[in-house]
Amino acid sequence: MLESQREATKEIARRILAKREFLRFVTYNSPWFKISWHHKVIAEALEQVERGELKRLMIFLPPRHSKSEMVSIHFPTWVLGRDKNKSIMEASYSADLAAEFGRQARNIVDSREYKNIFDTTLAEDSQAKSVWSTNGRGRYNALGVGGAATGKGADILIIDDPIKNRKDADSFLIRENIYKWYQSTARTRLSPTGSVIMVVTRWHDDDLAGRVMQEDSSNWKVISLPAIAEADEEYRKQGEALWPSQFNLENLLQTKSEVGSYEWSSLYQQNPLNAETQEFKKEMYKYITEDEVKQKLTSCFITIDTAVKEEESSDYTGTVINRVDSDNNWYIKANRKKINSTKLIDYIFDLWSIEQPESIGIEETTFMQAVYPFLKLEQIKRNVFPIIYPLKHHGKSKILRIRGLLPRYEAGKIYHIIGQCESLEEEQLRFPKGRNDDEVDSEAYQEQIVNAPYSLKTREQEVREEMQQGVDDRTGYWKN
Repeated sequence: MLESQREATKEIARRILAKREFLRFVTYNSPWFKISWHHKVIAEALEQVERGELKRLMIFLPPRHSKSEMVSIHFPTWVLGRDKNKSIMEASYSADLAAEFGRQARNIVDSREYKNIFDTTLAEDSQAKSVWSTNGRGRYNALGVGGAATGKGADILIIDDPIKNRKDADSFLIRENIYKWYQSTARTRLSPTGSVIMVVTRWHDDDLAGRVMQEDSSNWKVISLPAIAEADEEYRKQGEALWPSQFNLENLLQTKSEVGSYEWSSLYQQNPLNAETQEFKKEMYKYITEDEVKQKLTSCFITIDTAVKEEESSDYTGTVINRVDSDNNWYIKANRKKINSTKLIDYIFDLWSIEQPESIGIEETTFMQAVYPFLKLEQIKRNVFPIIYPLKHHGKSKILRIRGLLPRYEAGKIYHIIGQCESLEEEQLRFPKGRNDDEVDSEAYQEQIVNAPYSLKTREQEVREEMQQGVDDRTGYWKN
């Protein structure tokens, strides 16, 4: 009799703790769930979301480390148990996967164990796996990323793996559509005091999580846990596995050898770039001061990769200023900015006056073709005639153009001027998966303007002579 009373007391305590603490709830409903330290870290953050203390949470975890089990299946049911009036929206890369999360969550709410803890139940007239309601005003909605959410609201929006595979991750159009869906559809369904949780494996530097962080990183709490620690952490040392009882170091290294360092870095280390996948490496960089460059006999060449618009969402205009010595060493400084066509014209004249280059190469785009007549008019008005060389891609992809710089870096023929190349290096070190490549593409175009292997004259010299022939020596204006 005493034994049965003790068991009854323990059971009551388990139920009370399961109602109060999220991880206790998980193990009460799923006794098979094996808890590691990383589950405790995630659970603590999820409890902050439930209490309304944390509004924006990102969780980056390797595959099969219980992220969906915790966040997309158990967490919504715990929230609805504690408040049957809450609304949860769950989204994943496909409606079928989101519906499967919904089915498992619905089954937990309908289980005997759940009813031992909470008085929240399923509404009798609403028990579909994608959309179901509680006996309060609470509601669970599951949908695929890109799907319509009209008429659906959310106190908590959960986005779990919005990208399906590598093919989708590498498609700019798909990444753009996911981001636009988040902005225009999912985000707009959030209640004024609502929270957003993104739980992902990092496919790409410009995936949804990456883009949101770039736009607004200060408001997000980020839990990023690589499969193998890359530095000493609070709960483990560098080189240790995240969940050794399930995936030990030997197992993880075997996985790494099978999937390759490219996928390993993204999916397992939560870093779409690391030393093994970098094409440009820090060890390639050689540095020099601007004063040291001024002591050398050099010629200056400027290349500009123009953007189409000035809006925040548009690309940057990337500029590379290259001083070249007689040994064909390049001394580089670079910048990027968002400027419209009017400012671009002023910018070109400023560069011509300040840097005094041999010529300025500008990528030949539809935008530049539209701007050029106005640039020519300004040359006449100002009586200043910068030598403009149109840069052509000749059917060569941007990635191949940029990779053409690697032999020159590896040979030690490019120097970065100290303090003038930070954003250029950022683009290079994230190439080809970074969001921006305007400066490094501009640098790649230097090959066209500095070198002319098939002509005794450089193309820049030919353009200069052609332009000079069009100017009247007496008036300094263009000949009719």
